[in-house]
Amino acid sequence: MVPQGLTVGRLFQKEREEKNVSLETVARETRISLAFLKAIEEDAYQLIPAETYVRGFIRSYAKLLRLNAEEILDLYRHQAEPAGPQLEDRNGATNGHLKQIKNHVFDFLTTMAGGTPAYSLPKSVLPPKD
Repeated sequence: MVPQGLTVGRLFQKEREEKNVSLETVARETRISLAFLKAIEEDAYQLIPAETYVRGFIRSYAKLLRLNAEEILDLYRHQAEPAGPQLEDRNGATNGHLKQIKNHVFDFLTTMAGGTPAYSLPKSVLPPKD
């Protein structure tokens, strides 16, 4: 059972400190970067490239601390739910639109670094060169 009033990040930090486990140990055991673990403990999920990574990292972190991963993910979903209508930035773009742009930039950078994109690229619409 997850204690009331704690966020996912504070819960992880509390449990980790009670078990006397360093953040560096968590990073080494889970193979999650130290920067992402700090972002999770600070509930700064926007610093993690995509929602899929956030959920996977939470699941791995919970398993390492021997916590119920599904309960922690439910707490995260509840915590991450928008409280009301999406806020708009100064240019009128919504949070969802900004997140979509961030994900495309991440895919582009991953591809440029020699990785594979998270989606298949369409065939070229240009005629073949002679």
